[in-house]
Amino acid sequence: GSGGLEGVFRRARERTSRWMERHAGRTDGALYLRSLTTGEVPPASHPMVALLRKTGLAHLLAISGINVAIFFAVHSFLARCGLWAFRRRQGTPDLNRAAALLSIPVCWAYVLMAGAPVPAVRSAGMITLAVILWNVRGIRKADLAWTALFFLTIVVSPFQVFSPSFLLSYLASFFLIAAFAARPPRAGKSRFARRVSEWGKGALVASAVAFLGTLPVSGAFFGHLPAGAILWNLVFGPVLGTAGVLGAFLAAVGGSFSFDFLGVPVRLASQGLTAALSLLARISGDGWGYVPLPPSGVAAPLFCTGAAIWGAVALRRRGKAPWPAALTAALAFLLWVHLPYAALPDDRLTVAAINVGKGAAHVVSFPGGRHMVIDCGSALRGDVGNNVVAPFLRGRGIRRVDVLVLTHPHEDHYGGAEVLLEQFPVAEIWIPAGVPPSAFGEAVSRRASIVHPKYGGEVFSAGGAQVIVRGVGASGEAAGANERSLLLEARYGSLSVWFPGDVEKGPAAWGRATGKGEGNRILFLPHHGSQGADPASWVRAARPSAVVSQNRNCFPEKNLLPSFESFLLENGMFAIRSDGDAVSCKQEGVFWAWKLLWRLP
Repeated sequence: GSGGLEGVFRRARERTSRWMERHAGRTDGALYLRSLTTGEVPPASHPMVALLRKTGLAHLLAISGINVAIFFAVHSFLARCGLWAFRRRQGTPDLNRAAALLSIPVCWAYVLMAGAPVPAVRSAGMITLAVILWNVRGIRKADLAWTALFFLTIVVSPFQVFSPSFLLSYLASFFLIAAFAARPPRAGKSRFARRVSEWGKGALVASAVAFLGTLPVSGAFFGHLPAGAILWNLVFGPVLGTAGVLGAFLAAVGGSFSFDFLGVPVRLASQGLTAALSLLARISGDGWGYVPLPPSGVAAPLFCTGAAIWGAVALRRRGKAPWPAALTAALAFLLWVHLPYAALPDDRLTVAAINVGKGAAHVVSFPGGRHMVIDCGSALRGDVGNNVVAPFLRGRGIRRVDVLVLTHPHEDHYGGAEVLLEQFPVAEIWIPAGVPPSAFGEAVSRRASIVHPKYGGEVFSAGGAQVIVRGVGASGEAAGANERSLLLEARYGSLSVWFPGDVEKGPAAWGRATGKGEGNRILFLPHHGSQGADPASWVRAARPSAVVSQNRNCFPEKNLLPSFESFLLENGMFAIRSDGDAVSCKQEGVFWAWKLLWRLP
């Protein structure tokens, strides 16, 4: 219902959101500020969110522990200044404690208005326990507060242990406490330059230890390594974090109580944040260095995180800095997940057809380690690029796509391109000649410099294998998108694989079937095996040893002439491997596997 404490904070959140849009607009800085004030984070596809994710600063978007800590510190400082002015005294112990105690309920109000995310609750809880322990028992024990909150969260909500926000929040705070909580205070005063140097060193250690300590978990959940995260957190973290929370504090007060006079400073804060985000984009090259990682499984992050925790505790007990434990565990994790792919490149040609439902996606891996992706499924039907194709590439150790081929401008073939272009370095993009890049979506049109229109007869060679553009279907304004498909053939020794795209008017545009692959030909039926694409004519032209279709729609009523073997992608991923002589075909995803070996003299 709308009553109760939850309803009060929900209405305050909605009122604040409207107030912020009226005063700050919808610039990147304003959206960033709103995410810190009301918890309304833009979608993952938003350029600002993508930038922060690639630079390792995405934690600043969530109302995380550091945001709550800064919010508490700001309010505590303001409360202390108010008490000083009221009492006309300077910083007595009682006033210091009163300011901290008065800031606790305000801190919780901020957390609740933002929807009570796990990291924010953890931070507010730790601050509350730390303030109470100090004021009641005279104990300064951040580690005790962390432990109490950790086990309390587990008891109240045990399934939170599987949540990335829970794990990352508690791990980051653990390593920060291990690095700084046991440091003895320095005696006496030091020069300003030395204090600045020590602050810079502390900030670097904090950025590094939090990043390295959480790397096994973040790598396992998100599948990427933001290589510049330590640097960007050191340079931009304090600016975006402090300015963002200060702006959020003003916006929360102004929005909750409709104080329009606070609109000006909030607007100035959002403009400053927009400028800082723009500078980050320019300096970082829009998040350059966002490296994909292979799937890690459970053992690698579990073992490496456990080793980092054990090592940090052991080093701290000996009075040493714990960061070497976090660094060693992070390096061990990266070595662990890359070790299966550290062998010499496969000397075989591999063609994998991925089951993406209605659509198409093929991956050609050449001898020596180069890779071509031919179509990449749909973004509208299950976000195939993100959920199927990208994990497939990472799972096989593919870190770079040399050629991305988009056979024709239908969404079920090019829809996943945006995800692949975002997550993998792509050297060049092939499209049919006569079709503008804009027909393949905004992500492709933005990269016009690497887009190459292709005509019949062009060849891509790697490791002794070739992919030949056999034709570009029909041309002219009257030709439909399917008829403009690129027609491709992969050759390696005795193997020939045909990719006719979605052409529907027969194999006339292919030309004469010649070459070494004459007796070892595998045909992917046009238009996913649709009966309207005349699959029988293609079978007569190719005389294949095997045909591959999406489903059985092309087989009923004797529509398709018999071939040696037929495979259906609806049964699982289909892979072809050849060393130039022997050819192996295997279908994964079902309980049986079939292999066919051909050897030519």
